[in-house]
Amino acid sequence: MHYLERLLAYVKRAEQATQAAKETVLREVGLTPAQQTALAAINDAPGITAAELARRCAVTPQTTNSLVGRLQGRGLVERSPHPLHGTLIELRLTEHGRALFARADALVAKLDADLSAALSPTELDTLRDLLTRVAVRAVETTGGAAAR
Repeated sequence: MHYLERLLAYVKRAEQATQAAKETVLREVGLTPAQQTALAAINDAPGITAAELARRCAVTPQTTNSLVGRLQGRGLVERSPHPLHGTLIELRLTEHGRALFARADALVAKLDADLSAALSPTELDTLRDLLTRVAVRAVETTGGAAAR
């Protein structure tokens, strides 16, 4: 089979196209997809640590620290010591961060709806199931390395 006909090539093309579309819509609010993903994780888990954020975003701790530093510099995220474990630093969205995240999330939700409109509800459920199965199999095949 030609390499362009392999499953991995189709997954990669879809990922590249959807990420490019996401980058385009997020430019309107001055965020990158990585920043939007981090804001989403912090929004969902106020008080999250940088280490947990790195795991949820599937990036290195160094990348997370740099990303959080940029978000903090823009006044979107604040860091504070954990009330019981002073060595842990908690991350929370600022008021400005919550407002910007809400705008960004609305843009991404609209993009998601626009992309989903090309599929019937049954096709969309099938696609989600198939992609989940491929991701699980990738993790199983690599002994968990694909999840890191």
